[in-house]
Amino acid sequence: MASKGPGRTPSRAARTVNRCPRNRIRRAEPVMTLDKPDHAAAPPGEPRPDDARLPFWPMVLLGIQHTLVMYAGAVVVPIVVGAALGLTAGQIADLVSIDLVLAGIGTLLQAGGVWKFGIRMPLVVGAASSGIAPMIAVGHSRGLPTVYGSLLVAGVVWVLAAPYFSMLLRLFPAVVTGTVITLIGLTLLPVGIRLVAGSDSSASDYGRLSHIALAAATIALMVVFRRFLRGLLGQLSILLALVIGAIAGWATGIGTLAHVEDGSIVGIIGPMHFGAPRFDIPSILLFLVIVFVLMVEGSGQGLAVGQVVGKPVGPEEITRLLRVDGLMTLCSGFCNGFVYTTFGQNIGLIAMTRVRSRYPVVVVGVLLIVCGVLRPVGRVAAAIPAPVIGAAAIMTFGALAVSGIQILARVDFERPANLTIVMVSLGVGLVPAFAPGCYRQLPEFAAVFLGSGVATGTLLAVALNAAFHPRLTNS
Repeated sequence: MASKGPGRTPSRAARTVNRCPRNRIRRAEPVMTLDKPDHAAAPPGEPRPDDARLPFWPMVLLGIQHTLVMYAGAVVVPIVVGAALGLTAGQIADLVSIDLVLAGIGTLLQAGGVWKFGIRMPLVVGAASSGIAPMIAVGHSRGLPTVYGSLLVAGVVWVLAAPYFSMLLRLFPAVVTGTVITLIGLTLLPVGIRLVAGSDSSASDYGRLSHIALAAATIALMVVFRRFLRGLLGQLSILLALVIGAIAGWATGIGTLAHVEDGSIVGIIGPMHFGAPRFDIPSILLFLVIVFVLMVEGSGQGLAVGQVVGKPVGPEEITRLLRVDGLMTLCSGFCNGFVYTTFGQNIGLIAMTRVRSRYPVVVVGVLLIVCGVLRPVGRVAAAIPAPVIGAAAIMTFGALAVSGIQILARVDFERPANLTIVMVSLGVGLVPAFAPGCYRQLPEFAAVFLGSGVATGTLLAVALNAAFHPRLTNS
């Protein structure tokens, strides 16, 4: 090996030897620091970073931190769906409880892995905000039993399609995926606005100033926290604003905690609490559209976490990840849950802390199940004033729309075909949001499906992309 003198650089052979892990002097360091580069493999005889076992209490504390990062996203879906469907506070509390339990089981499967289910990496599972729109649309027109029948079928298709998803992926390039995600966010924004202003514009209390003021203050807190707080607190800006907004609402008579102590301390609702699942073809098709979109998103989360922890992620890992999402959605058909997907909220936390072990995320699964079984947790969440939930929904759905816009930013709009795909799909897809009764004169089958702007816009985007880019679609 050439020695390094003044003004000289090591030879290529020297640099190769120095980069080789076997020729480095390994420092004694705690396992949980994991300060190897993201692309590095574990030295011989040591577990991979994602398989490293941590001391008990650091692992628990890290698990609590992961739980706090994803908790707001985990509970906002049942609260928004329940409020939009006019469910009672007790029913919303039931939905929150079962949602946390199913999210916990899904997280245990995803991080821990059982048989051919679970990517065995530090990823959490939760209710997908993309599923809010179809649940509200079908819930209003067909009732919750039809929602759960559709979830059951969608979950079965999800699990079965997971190994073959690579063949479907070409139907969802960036121009389609970005359009769909943007459309979902824009379609859901009116849901948050109705939670603030009220659902009946002819009611005397519609647009009550106190409700608007509470929602505005909650949004302002989110913005301030996001601007000035750093690290974990910055990531928890929505949750912190929810807590402060709820306390302010209860103190001023908007919402009440009077019923939090009612009922049992421990327990969850039984299967088919809202009735046996019913099956309706237009409703099932609507949820299948959402499933395909979420399969694209879930695949992206798997690839992203692979980059962060330095573990190769291929078709087999993505298949195991998608099977968990499908299984939990299938279980929702019997257990009154939601559309479940692998979250990406905690990936940034992994990159920030550089603790890439999956075992703190296994702790997250246990904590979510415990929170779901403790019924007061669900009752407190259900007691949060509607304007506060509406404010969180507006911010969350706005962020979803921005995610879609970020994807569209990578699209070449110098090509007229791409511009046509986006403008037609968004324009037609937003019709039900601005004119809810537009399709009521059509046959019932068509009215239910077209009444979902997400379904209409997605199919238009896929069809137009196939028409304008047939070679890419068939390759």
